[in-house]
Amino acid sequence: MSVEDDLKDLLKTLGHPVVWGAFGGNVGFPRISLQRISNVTDYSLKGRAAIETARIQVNVAAERYGHLISLVPLVSRTLTDFRGGSVIRCKEISRRDFPMETGGDVVRQQMLDFMVRYRA
Repeated sequence: MSVEDDLKDLLKTLGHPVVWGAFGGNVGFPRISLQRISNVTDYSLKGRAAIETARIQVNVAAERYGHLISLVPLVSRTLTDFRGGSVIRCKEISRRDFPMETGGDVVRQQMLDFMVRYRA
């Protein structure tokens, strides 16, 4: 399995729609999307070390602020506590608010950045 599948499947256990990339079509709220922001590959004297570190952004979006503030800490704990599959360690490095207006509605969103160390 890939780090993308491991993280996506882990977050699906929280009971909300999860996608790597962008949602297509009409998907309800709250919802979670993930994307890779950057990637670093480790090397040894013999070549690629098969261990990588990626900065992963997790976007949590909800229509109601109450849903957002209860789900974001749960997402953070779920990822930072996880060790398994290809994932060696997840560490939250930042969190920021990002409200979006969509046709008159306001969608509340928090973006969490994680450093994820994993087996390539």
